[in-house]
Amino acid sequence: MSKLARLFHNADEVVEAWRDALKYRDVKGALAIWLDDDSITCVLPEGQRLSGHAEIRAGLERLLAKQALFLEPIACISHSVLGAAVYDTTEAVHLKPDQIEAAFFLNITLVLLQDSQGWRIAHLHASHSTEDTFDVPTTLHGLH
Repeated sequence: MSKLARLFHNADEVVEAWRDALKYRDVKGALAIWLDDDSITCVLPEGQRLSGHAEIRAGLERLLAKQALFLEPIACISHSVLGAAVYDTTEAVHLKPDQIEAAFFLNITLVLLQDSQGWRIAHLHASHSTEDTFDVPTTLHGLH
């Protein structure tokens, strides 16, 4: 992990950087936004659990080997406390930049922590959504 990684001043910037890394198939950039700690974890939509930078790198390389992923947030609820933030999102996944209809939908939970390098991802859990359509929430609610 590069010690010269970008300093993220708020958690929203990290979430947007994650989407950009997937859009540009940038595995190195995606890894740079993860916490520099061996305890980081990621659950891919197929259910595979990855631990640590080496496993997450290999998983991202497999995920992005065939194509870029364009994530469009449909709904997002976030909660933050001093030094920690949790994002619970539903994302429409497009496989081409000009694709109108989503190929599928993902439910993604991101746990971010703030350290001396700024905000970073500590855990990501992605699963295929079983819903066909989504209504954007009008009020905040608790995490499930």
